[in-house]
Amino acid sequence: MADSAPSTGAPGPRDPELGFPRPGDVLQRLRTQRGMSLRQVAAGCGLSVSFLASLERGETDIALERLGRLARVFGHDVGSFLGFSRGRATPALFPREGQEELQRAPGVVYRVVRSPELGYQVVTGDFAPHSGLGEELQHEGSDLITVTRGELVVRYNGVDHVLGAGDSIQFSAGHPHSFRNETDEPAQLVGVLFSSLY
Repeated sequence: MADSAPSTGAPGPRDPELGFPRPGDVLQRLRTQRGMSLRQVAAGCGLSVSFLASLERGETDIALERLGRLARVFGHDVGSFLGFSRGRATPALFPREGQEELQRAPGVVYRVVRSPELGYQVVTGDFAPHSGLGEELQHEGSDLITVTRGELVVRYNGVDHVLGAGDSIQFSAGHPHSFRNETDEPAQLVGVLFSSLY
């Protein structure tokens, strides 16, 4: 099936009255976030590279059926692709074996889940008894930390906060912070990092 020919008048800048972003802008953003080439996207949706490049440049428009095929490449339906719903058409799965594992300090293991399109990372941190981070952290964004097992001391900007299972703390990550387990039992935290730290 041939692609639609470019329209005689280019779509031009987004018309705020339409209430949705230009599909080419969405394509470029998602493609860049996932490190995909136009050729890879084209192979996934059956549209030509030249048509997709023209769409990204705003030189052509796209029919609804083709937009649906394009959205599927990124796990979206048309509505979520254009931002009408926050979720994808299919769930994003992050199997444990696919998560990056980081040895942060002796006895401290982090697992990282990245969700680039949502703009945050989820970190699970397992702390052996009497373990902790060797240094204080400082980075952009803010963190939301929940202790899911045991007890952890969260040191933030020079002040210790003792959190038990079910307790949470939120803070600006630009100030020095660290975590340690002073007990004889294992502890675990789950952190939502509103920045790309790992």
